[in-house]
Amino acid sequence: MNTWATRLAALAAPLLLVLPAVAVAPTYAGSTGSSSSAHQRSVQQTKRITVKWQGYQKRPKYQKTADVPGIGQVDLVCRPNATMIRLRAGNRRAESQMWLAKFETKNGNDVVAVKNVRIYTYDTASDDGTGGTGPQAHEGLNQWTPIEDFAKGSAYGVISQRPGRNQPGGGPLTVPATSFKLTWYWERFAYPGSQFCKMTLALRTDSSQQFGLSWHGDDEAATQQTSSTPIPGFGQAELRCETGRGGERSVALVTDDPESYMDYEYITQEGRVQDHVERYEDLGWDPVTGRLGPVDLPGNGMMRIWWSVDGVKQGWVLSSYVKSNSVAKPELNVCEVAATPLP
Repeated sequence: MNTWATRLAALAAPLLLVLPAVAVAPTYAGSTGSSSSAHQRSVQQTKRITVKWQGYQKRPKYQKTADVPGIGQVDLVCRPNATMIRLRAGNRRAESQMWLAKFETKNGNDVVAVKNVRIYTYDTASDDGTGGTGPQAHEGLNQWTPIEDFAKGSAYGVISQRPGRNQPGGGPLTVPATSFKLTWYWERFAYPGSQFCKMTLALRTDSSQQFGLSWHGDDEAATQQTSSTPIPGFGQAELRCETGRGGERSVALVTDDPESYMDYEYITQEGRVQDHVERYEDLGWDPVTGRLGPVDLPGNGMMRIWWSVDGVKQGWVLSSYVKSNSVAKPELNVCEVAATPLP
């Protein structure tokens, strides 16, 4: 039957076909963006690079490079006059950070040093944007200059990114975070032709199991001081980062496994390992709250966390920087936390 309804439908059909498609920007898994889960995508990637050479080689390869998804690249460098791990970021206006805990022997002692390699345009919210860093920054691995004849050590860390400090921090992480483990060894650097160097870097990105929280300024903190992120197979990772001198800053896991438990450690500042690494084990599940934790976040340092749920134990590396006590300039207060599975 040729009714008015069927005529209108016939006229509308070709119009619908020529309407432009609306592009939906994907968000990374673990974010709390408004896009539906159908448009979210996660990033899983592992990578391993090694720099290895000997002094008698005619064309030794002193550097290897690996991609850091969503952020840029990381270089592993071992030259006779420079040893380092270097981060290069594609967006200098963002706040990009490479936190690492370095373990080595120095003056006969086992020492650790927590470092935060930053790339930024705006150091604080009050910056005018004319300063900041270049597009790359590094952490040196040699203790002396010229480079010592022999050295060995290891490090682990996390690379993350958030909006620049001239903007709101954005709450939960929306850019993939990457964890890494680094080892280095060189010898006979004082004897050209006999030198040997080997550095290995293992990287892991798994945005489906990362969690984090960032706010810049007390105004944003009023609405972004907590985050809750699903961690498949484990539960909900919860972060709390309150402003003010007495504010709570903590991490916890909500899980329904009464047999679950948590190990964790803090790594802060620089000095002898026994003075700057604190380890806690076998924190049990709280039947009242259904949580492992909460436990305190470091104000300026790193954690390693191991959650064991339903017989599966996994580790995370976490970086935490909190400035929350400025009353005269509350816009300069910040909280930046990032956590991602260990390699």
